[in-house]
Amino acid sequence: MPLNISLSSLFYLVPLYLLVINPLLRQIYPSDPQLGSYRFDDDGDDVAEEETLLNLNPEVLSLDDGTPITCPDDNYRVHILSHAPLVIYIEDFLSGEEADALVDASIPNYTPSALFSSGVSNDSATPNIDTTRRLSDQALLPRTETVRCIEARARSFQGWKPHLHIERMWAQRYNVSGHYTHHYDWVGSAKRHGGDRISTFMVYLKAECKGGGTNFPMLRKPRDNKWCKFIECEENEREKEKREGVTFKPIKGNAVFWENLKADGSGWPETWHAAFPVEEGEKVGLNIWSWYQPPRWRRR
Repeated sequence: MPLNISLSSLFYLVPLYLLVINPLLRQIYPSDPQLGSYRFDDDGDDVAEEETLLNLNPEVLSLDDGTPITCPDDNYRVHILSHAPLVIYIEDFLSGEEADALVDASIPNYTPSALFSSGVSNDSATPNIDTTRRLSDQALLPRTETVRCIEARARSFQGWKPHLHIERMWAQRYNVSGHYTHHYDWVGSAKRHGGDRISTFMVYLKAECKGGGTNFPMLRKPRDNKWCKFIECEENEREKEKREGVTFKPIKGNAVFWENLKADGSGWPETWHAAFPVEEGEKVGLNIWSWYQPPRWRRR
């Protein structure tokens, strides 16, 4: 009799597991823990996993080519400004020597900064010069040992996520009046084309300037006055009206990190940001963009 009861119970438990418990577990513990339920095709249907070779462009992405490097220990300090989206302020992300080395390496390579029709500077995007929206010079940095160590630091900071690639690094030089109007770094291509910029580091290499802050108008300013060391704190109501949200001060060696994408691959609207005009002097920034490119999938 006990055996019959056990078999009968098993008969009912199997469909319960297949139809109820297993789908629920797949929602709670998605197949890609790095980006939640991030595997959909253009129609929004589930797709089955099939890893294929990716067409990753080494002129756009800093791919691992086996070059050995010896890097210094990380000595940065972090302060979390926001959890959703994740925004982290990083003190001393670069040493003074590293920042100076990147500025020196950038000097011979500057050209006017361009806007791209797809939002991403890749080989299929169409460049456009529009100084009313973006006025700066940009320089592609050679992959010296210093640059490679910073690439490794950026990946390590994000937990060495699979399918995440650091884009080739660009220095951005802003002279007086130099600016970049509000924009997103993500373009919404994660679900449609399988890749997008998952995160951004904005690093300050040179900050001998007045103005030139990095503004996020949709972020909530923290109440703790200790943040005034890193962000602009208005002295009067008139200044408060001019500076919505959070504006980070340019400080040499420091960085702002933020995640561009939600777990489902859509972008965070709160990452709308701008480089305010430089009023005096010169600012040089470093863009470190992380491109998430999962394997391609096929329909079941």
